[in-house]
Amino acid sequence: MEGCRMITDDNVRQFYRELLYKISTSKSLAYRHFDEEYYYDALHLNILKINSVLHNYHNEKLILYTDKGFSAYSAIFSVFLSRNIWIPLSTDMPEIRTLDILRAVEPKMFLYNIPLPSFIVDFLQENGIEQVDINTILNGEQKRDFDDFDFRTDDIAYIMFTSGSTGLPKGVPMTHQNYINFINNCLNILPFGKNEVFSDYHDFAFDISIFYLFCCPLTEGAFAPVINETDKMIPLHFIQKNKVTVWSSVPSAISRVQSFKPDDTIRTEINIMFLCGEPLSLKVLAFCLKNTGISHVYNFYGLTETGVENFYHECSPGDLLEYADVGFVPIGKPLHGNEINVSPERELLISGLQITPGYMGGIGTERFEVIDGVRWFRTGDIVDKHGDVYICKGRMDSQVKVRGYRIELMDIEVQMRKFEGVDEAVCFTIEKKNNNILAGVLKPKPGYELNKNALADFLKKNLPHYMIPAMIYIKSDIPLNQNGKIDRRRVKEICLN
Repeated sequence: MEGCRMITDDNVRQFYRELLYKISTSKSLAYRHFDEEYYYDALHLNILKINSVLHNYHNEKLILYTDKGFSAYSAIFSVFLSRNIWIPLSTDMPEIRTLDILRAVEPKMFLYNIPLPSFIVDFLQENGIEQVDINTILNGEQKRDFDDFDFRTDDIAYIMFTSGSTGLPKGVPMTHQNYINFINNCLNILPFGKNEVFSDYHDFAFDISIFYLFCCPLTEGAFAPVINETDKMIPLHFIQKNKVTVWSSVPSAISRVQSFKPDDTIRTEINIMFLCGEPLSLKVLAFCLKNTGISHVYNFYGLTETGVENFYHECSPGDLLEYADVGFVPIGKPLHGNEINVSPERELLISGLQITPGYMGGIGTERFEVIDGVRWFRTGDIVDKHGDVYICKGRMDSQVKVRGYRIELMDIEVQMRKFEGVDEAVCFTIEKKNNNILAGVLKPKPGYELNKNALADFLKKNLPHYMIPAMIYIKSDIPLNQNGKIDRRRVKEICLN
């Protein structure tokens, strides 16, 4: 495809040789969690030990069920370097969803470093799946070098699971080409130095993990995982104590810091902020630029099916004025290796090097479309062009019809967030007698009491009458899902119940 230079088998092999070279020769710190530290020589030794068990397997589906201890990172790299398929399984998922994923994957091996729930043990035994205790391997003496680099660009590298419309999780396989193109873009765009400290805030099963799992060792940085819930809810202490220099998360994580210290000047060692996964509001950007003094703030956009991230925008103070009417930072321009198309309905379509071969089980084929011989992925997101950058206006399914008017819920949320004292805002619709009724949920900033009548007057000045919510809920907290994004389904449930 024009503009997309294919990644060859030799490119993939060189990528993994470089990864192994960095891990095996670096003298730098590889892992920090407060006072617990490990260096790259220890990481390399652990990887070789785990490979003593994996070296006879290639292109096999291996599930990892781990915490974020040092051994977990060792196991992940051993799976990739042994030419197997990494499948992270979240440890806090409900039993039913966990079993759905196990049935869909049919793994060759199940590796773990924490105690297994009985329902997982039963499933593995009933299906004859090999169980491997990572800690037992690391306590042994056996190790094995990596001597097979016969990587192929279209072989599957990892599988992530997303929510499915049928209620069953959808497996999204990604090839070596799919994600390596993204990593190469990051290494070219972001101003990494040597010995950076990369935050690991989210679950491994959230594909933002691909960013730090590979950019960190390739720049000889150190992983700094968020392990306990206190650090996750209020990450500032964690950031400062672990001397994090590269932060990556959804914007909601920064919003929590902002809600506790909205007007404070905050000093950290963060030099690069990588934000993705949900819209980046100007309010959060202003906090990053003005209150924290972070030099490099980036907004990335992508989907699990399209190789982590496909667009990027380097933020600047000028964005606060340039996009004031929009309320959000643009998703920017496409990363190299990605081609874009916008349908007449303003839906974003993506093609290029990062598109998944397709969902496991052959489902979801309607998300892919061939136009003039080119295979496109339908993102379901609405975009508008603003100068030479793109702005995401929300999901196609967040576009609702109220009293005959087509409305973007995000447009209402932007205006509600501008009301003094509002920390977060969410909109949804309630169906009553075959009519959609708009509802808004507001989370006040600390120390504020929101007045619904004053809000209504404010919205009347900024929105047409048909976009003003008929019902307003004020909640002290807005729930997030396991990836740290606003859980819109749960917000609606709480309000209606």
